Amino acid sequence: MRVFLRHKQTRFYCAPANRWAATTAQALLFISVRHAAKFAFDQNLPQAEIVVWCDVLEQEVTVPLIPEWCDLHEPRPAAD
Repeated sequence: MRVFLRHKQTRFYCAPANRWAATTAQALLFISVRHAAKFAFDQNLPQAEIVVWCDVLEQEVTVPLIPEWCDLHEPRPAAD
């Protein structure tokens, strides 16, 4: 699984040095959806969407940015 940020309108991928790239080969690769969301909010990229690419299925899933995904702390167990 690979995680990227993509501009909703241009469909270019977020790349290093505050650039946008046409291909995933040049794009920033994130280790998780949460890390991609945090980066997008930290860099003020509201026009971005998260793209999760599954190599096994050769299919992508697009996920909107949700502020709650920026919490990188491990979830706590629910109280009984």
